[in-house]
Amino acid sequence: MNFDVWAVLLGAFLLGSLPTAYLVARLAAGIDIRTVGDGNMGAKNTYLSVGPLAGVLVGAVDIGKGAGAIALTRALGEPEAVVRAAGLCAVLGHDFTPFLRFRGGQGMATILGVFGMLYPWELAGALMVVALALALTRNWDLSWGIGFGLFALSLWFTDHTAGEASYPLILLPTIGLSKLLQVWRARRAAKY
Repeated sequence: MNFDVWAVLLGAFLLGSLPTAYLVARLAAGIDIRTVGDGNMGAKNTYLSVGPLAGVLVGAVDIGKGAGAIALTRALGEPEAVVRAAGLCAVLGHDFTPFLRFRGGQGMATILGVFGMLYPWELAGALMVVALALALTRNWDLSWGIGFGLFALSLWFTDHTAGEASYPLILLPTIGLSKLLQVWRARRAAKY
């Protein structure tokens, strides 16, 4: 890879690294979002712990980080492989922000931004499934799991290459990894 590609990927990582929930919670309520609710630096925890307006703002900006990484990389004329790598870098930046000692959110909203730019119609269908599952189960994680699972599966049965259809299998596990790291950190902190 040449210098331009590395610069694009670093830029995508730094864009994703903007700790939106932390900044909004500090400015809006004077709190550290990592110490309230479920401790996640995301839109849902901000919504529940700070308020609806703050939560919606965080969600919109986090989605924009993923979408922006894809849009900017495409605007620079990079090949689709680099575009997808930039999306991954934005998500990893969100999950492991260097601005807060590499502790970030779970990346769901940023992933939505990436998928929205790459697979808009399939994502729209998945969001309808999430809404239906949420109405039936009232379980946030289960509903998103069903929606994202069907989303990934739908790419294999539509007009996508194997590489395009495999991309969610790279991005989606970052949500679970982030959750596991948050649980591990919480248990470790409770011991001390």
